[in-house]
Amino acid sequence: MNSVSKCMKRKVVCISQDAPVREAISLVVENKVGTLPVLDEAGRLVGVVKLRHLLSLAMPNFLNFMEHFEFVHGFGAIDLRMPLPEDLNRKVREIMDEPVYAEENFSLMHAAAILNQNGLKDLPVVNLEGKLIGLASHVDIGTALMKSWLNAPSNTLGK
Repeated sequence: MNSVSKCMKRKVVCISQDAPVREAISLVVENKVGTLPVLDEAGRLVGVVKLRHLLSLAMPNFLNFMEHFEFVHGFGAIDLRMPLPEDLNRKVREIMDEPVYAEENFSLMHAAAILNQNGLKDLPVVNLEGKLIGLASHVDIGTALMKSWLNAPSNTLGK
């Protein structure tokens, strides 16, 4: 059985739950990540900040619900909106979601099911003590599953 820990990224950008939101924005921008695991003082996963959390500080909510916005030729001033200073100084713990994660020994299909069920792009991976050890994306898990196909005898594919 291939476990999720074999395909995850081990170098993960994360943030403290007590850090200001401004720092979370800086980490997301500098590292071009969309999922920022949030850790407590002991390195345990306590939450996740997603790109959409940060964008929602300045962007109107209706953009999340509009299914067809092709009729708008330019959003103009919306692109220039900035979060309020008090929002940038809030603690990360105030905007994070509860963590959804896989344990390091979960199978690839188990991890894929968690991603799919929760509509996630990235899945934090923790050890048995709940400490963050990596992050697995749809691509990481999908390519790990397909890798075994390349090593399978051709007469067993499709069975």
